[in-house]
Formats: sequence, structure tokens, C-alpha cells
Amino acid sequence: MNGGREHTDIGRFKGELSDLKKLSMERLVEIADAVGKDVARRVKMNQIRRFLDGTRKVEAELKSDAPFEKVKDQIILLRPKLAYAAGRNTDVKELAEILDAAVKSAAQTQENFMKLLRFMESIIAYHRFYGGRD
Repeated sequence: MNGGREHTDIGRFKGELSDLKKLSMERLVEIADAVGKDVARRVKMNQIRRFLDGTRKVEAELKSDAPFEKVKDQIILLRPKLAYAAGRNTDVKELAEILDAAVKSAAQTQENFMKLLRFMESIIAYHRFYGGRD
């Protein structure tokens, strides 16, 4: 999407993602496109999917009528998982930084959490679209 500008947008993306409530789905998809394209060259699909799996577990609890306040801690605990992944593989570091900002915001409301989930799904879709590694 941005043809090589992605690395310079990391800071701005983190800023935007720190308040998911303010982001339109259109903008969220634009960011996911840029991030998916950027990480397709370095990050394996399973590294992204592991994090998506964690968000899906929270989603499943919400669908089973668990109150948001009950799953809030699980959302917050996604942050150390990101840090661990980034510590194991420096190629994941930028992605982890971007997602960390979104996770902080996702822990505030259920609507924000759902935006995080859609954002993750979109990153994976664009990762695949741009020829990302399995």
C-alpha cells in the first residue's frame, strides 16, 4: 500500500491504535494492509496466528456471555505474550509494538476488543495476500 513507507509509519500507527474507539474500520483496514505487507517479508504466519489464537479465546468467552470485566485481565495478559514473541525473534518486534498499543486500548471496552480482533484478522489476510511466509 505505502510502497516502502511502512517503517516510518510505525510510530504513527502505534499512536492511532492506542485509541481504537476513534478509528474507523476503513482506517483500521488501511493500517492492517500496510502492516501485513511490511511483515509478510519477515514474519511467519504461525507467529501471527499464535497471537490471534489468544484473542480468539477471549472472544469465545465473550460469546459464552462472560462479562467483559471478567475477560479484561486475559486481554491485558496478551501484552507479555507479544513481548515474549518479540524477544524470541527480532523480526516480530515492530509487529509486537504495534499490537501492544492496540491491546492496551482493547482492554478498555468490548467494542475496542472486537476492533483488535478484526485488525488481527485483517493483518493475516494482507500477510497472505502479499505472499507472506507460512
